[in-house]
Amino acid sequence: MPIWLLLEANLRFNPSLRSTYPQKYRADLLPDGGDLYYGVHFVSPPLEIQPGDELLVELMVRAFPEDPCAAFQPGRKVFLKEGSIVRAEGRITRRWERESAARTVSEFLQERSQSLP
Repeated sequence: MPIWLLLEANLRFNPSLRSTYPQKYRADLLPDGGDLYYGVHFVSPPLEIQPGDELLVELMVRAFPEDPCAAFQPGRKVFLKEGSIVRAEGRITRRWERESAARTVSEFLQERSQSLP
């Protein structure tokens, strides 16, 4: 069965930017001091994130398991980016792996959103 990497992060969204609609938003996560961007998907996000919101979010990292994504450890500062624009910044609060029968990102996100309260 495939293994997926999940991160929980406390992110504060840039108050100067427009609202974010994370259900279809494909962002990049950059660890502080890093130069490699990692594609992430929101897992069971709110319908809309307002500028300035601070949220605890769950993210799935697409590069895993081919890349161990070792830079993403609890306590590490991260930036949610859209090109050169910093959409949000915050810290990783939790990291874990989840085994799932899902074979695609879409299947995993659907499965995961149905299992959350």
